[in-house]
Amino acid sequence: MLSLLYRRRQASAMHWMTAHIKRRVQYLSDQAPYMNSNSKEVASGMHPDELQGTACDPATVQKHDIVRRNSKAGRNFVDRMRCTVVGGHGGSGCVCFFRDSFVPNGPPNGGDGGSGGNVWFEADENETSLSCVKQMLRARPGVNGKGKNMHGQGGDDLIVKVPKGTMVREYQAANKPGEIGGGSSGSQQSQEIRHSRRTDDSTGFLEELDRQIHASEERARLSRESLFVHYPRWEDRNNVSRVRIPPEYRDAMRELEHAAPLSVDLVSHGQRVLVARGGVGGPGNPHFISPDDRQPHYALRGLEGQRRALDLELKTIADVGLVGMPNAGKSTFLRAVSNAHPKVAPYPFTTLNPYIGTVTFADTFQMTVADIPGLIPGAHRNVGLGHAFLRHVERSKMLVYIIDVSRPSPWADLERLQAELELYQPGLARRPTLVVANKADREDARSNFERWSHMTDVPLVPASAKHRKNILKATHTIRQILESA
Repeated sequence: MLSLLYRRRQASAMHWMTAHIKRRVQYLSDQAPYMNSNSKEVASGMHPDELQGTACDPATVQKHDIVRRNSKAGRNFVDRMRCTVVGGHGGSGCVCFFRDSFVPNGPPNGGDGGSGGNVWFEADENETSLSCVKQMLRARPGVNGKGKNMHGQGGDDLIVKVPKGTMVREYQAANKPGEIGGGSSGSQQSQEIRHSRRTDDSTGFLEELDRQIHASEERARLSRESLFVHYPRWEDRNNVSRVRIPPEYRDAMRELEHAAPLSVDLVSHGQRVLVARGGVGGPGNPHFISPDDRQPHYALRGLEGQRRALDLELKTIADVGLVGMPNAGKSTFLRAVSNAHPKVAPYPFTTLNPYIGTVTFADTFQMTVADIPGLIPGAHRNVGLGHAFLRHVERSKMLVYIIDVSRPSPWADLERLQAELELYQPGLARRPTLVVANKADREDARSNFERWSHMTDVPLVPASAKHRKNILKATHTIRQILESA
């Protein structure tokens, strides 16, 4: 017996070792194209000089790593998504009777079911992305009632933190076949009615209409009976067609059926909104005592929680929005004036999602600055990621254009940016404006700035965000315009 157990343990160890070796070999084969080319030997057996232009070329590997990091960073930020919220199911009422040694037929003492939990959305200024929201949000259900008048515990509410500036809108989701309000049953019935109306035989039409009325009444009766919980082996003896449903239960059913579409904007920290109401718990059998029925053998089931399909859209809330062409120095300017640390690199579209920084002055005055990714011509037509970037400018109280003044015609860049904003939303470009002539330390920047200052009435501030020159004047000018707006 011991030898048999030893052989089984040895076979299991060999199986684990074989699987481990296979996983290690697969890992080394996957990492072979990315091995360091400075080593004397590589997995392919090629000399490092022969790797130029291949998948193992260090430049190619570095480029792939940059793309991989950028794609991963872009996936972390979500500013629009759809989710489904479901309130907790209410617990069912209990059908129970008091029993004792000398009380064989005691009064009913079934407890009520607990109500299901609600789903709440709460705005939180510490959240910056909708990636924290799951696609399916379901609150806790209520507990069923028990005997001895023990009521079920209510389900806990589900509180979901969303970024400040989130717009919540309800949309009509397509129902699956067989669900209420969906499928082919409703269209099939309407087609049958139209077909019966087109017939010339009035008697056949009346018979068809009478059959449909009886079918609808039968469906209503079955749906009413499905609300009740019956005592064991009393399903056929209970007559629930004339049972008076409690008004609280009936009002809850009416609210679930006729709920108004949800549309709310969460703009302040701590603001809450109820997005899905939990189902009401079912009353126990003591609620149905009447002069005709002193021992009711039925109770009500708990109602299902409210179900909604929501469209979430995040629009960044900031006092100042930085707008500019790609690679104009917006991220560098934000790093120079605030505590934010967006990525900075000498190529366009380094910033893939908005960054918000806080500028603090000596007198404790604070303002928030949002770095919007670069805009290109045609952004108002959603070219590239136009709408995904432009939606974050809508809530800014002031616009600061970061323009590369060393370009041949920097004033043309300002005109293109203002045209894109005005085409996207009329009046957006007419908000309080300041132009920061960035990269003023380069060649031809001084001549372009002097020429530009005589061509426009828009306030211009020369600066070099990279070398942190004239940054203090830019921030104080922004504060003056912001306070006077």
